[in-house]
Amino acid sequence: MNTTQHPLVSQYLDDLSRMLDHLPPGDRAEVLAGVREHIEAGLAERRATTVGDVSAVLAELGPPEDVARAAYESGDGPGLPTNPYAVAPPLPAQPVRLPISDRRWVPVVVAILQAIAMLLAMIVALGTAAVMTSSSSDGVETVDYAVGSGLMVAMGGILTALPLWIAVVLLAGNSTLWTGRQKLAHILLLPVGVLLVGVLPDLGWIVAGERGLNVVAIASLLLVVLGGFWLVLRLTIEGRRRASAVGQVGLDSGAFDAS
Repeated sequence: MNTTQHPLVSQYLDDLSRMLDHLPPGDRAEVLAGVREHIEAGLAERRATTVGDVSAVLAELGPPEDVARAAYESGDGPGLPTNPYAVAPPLPAQPVRLPISDRRWVPVVVAILQAIAMLLAMIVALGTAAVMTSSSSDGVETVDYAVGSGLMVAMGGILTALPLWIAVVLLAGNSTLWTGRQKLAHILLLPVGVLLVGVLPDLGWIVAGERGLNVVAIASLLLVVLGGFWLVLRLTIEGRRRASAVGQVGLDSGAFDAS
């Protein structure tokens, strides 16, 4: 069988011929002859003309669309038809606004909200400390402390700062400027910090009485204040860094509206 009469070859040449209808007849015949010659040369190098051999040679040529596109592009010029197989250039990206939770000011606002919420909660917790002192008839001062009252005080502090905490949850939770763990740290900072200040003194009271109560209360307060400050600072720096990176990428690609 003539190699160019193979069903796969015939189908390929028929498809290519239809795609070259817009070329001048001479150019069209020249392209088809060149493709046919390439197929015959490729099959001549193989011992047998199997379906696999034919498919391999056609794969080397590429799809008929690619061959037709190359033929049109090589003949572009005045008076020649427009290439119907030319690849249209991609449409420019339409600028879109960044979500509010991903703006550059979000990390700073979240940090301020965290600081104010923590301050309010601590003021309430320390202002209603459940420690009562009394003096006996012989002049000996005693301290009466109800274990578990610190938890109630802490809950009062959390409720006082609840509106600010909700704002933190909404901004940080819906933002892509932090990882999942970092969002969780932002969200848990206030309740965990206030609970530590309210609950840890109970352990000090149980272990060492009044002295333990005072020492643990001061230590827990310093731990929460300094640890919270360090954590919020780290999260703010990380959020600002990611916000700057996202904004720069968007401006470079034209995908984001800087306004």
